[in-house]
Amino acid sequence: MRIGSVWMRSSLAAVAAFMFLLGGAAGAAAQEARVFFVSPADGSQHAEDVITIEFGAENYPISPIPEGFDQETGTPREGVGHYHLGYNTGCLPVGEIIPEGQGWQHFGDGSSTTTLENAPAGTYELTVQIGDDQHRTQEGLCTTISIEVTD
Repeated sequence: MRIGSVWMRSSLAAVAAFMFLLGGAAGAAAQEARVFFVSPADGSQHAEDVITIEFGAENYPISPIPEGFDQETGTPREGVGHYHLGYNTGCLPVGEIIPEGQGWQHFGDGSSTTTLENAPAGTYELTVQIGDDQHRTQEGLCTTISIEVTD
């Protein structure tokens, strides 16, 4: 009986350790989605006439809006979106539709870069926010940086 109970305790300990490791791996795999600026850097100064702006996302797929998608009646794909760039707008509340114009540039084609050209000297707040196929904002997928354009 002793051999059996030692084997049983060892087996239970091995199973518990394996389950603990699986739980840790699952937690690491379920990382939070985020959106960010690749460039320019927050707080950077720019004297050039053309400033390249690039954004990125982690743990959230970026995709063009499907061809022929009807904004009014279509059902947006869940868990996928595209970028929107705000100029001096700040993040919009979750669930709000990002407006056309009004300080917003849409990237419904799935692209992630643009340029700011010949901007007058001053401080600019740049916001990148992910919206779904209907341009509706998503939870936690917005960030804002500030840059300065100099003469």
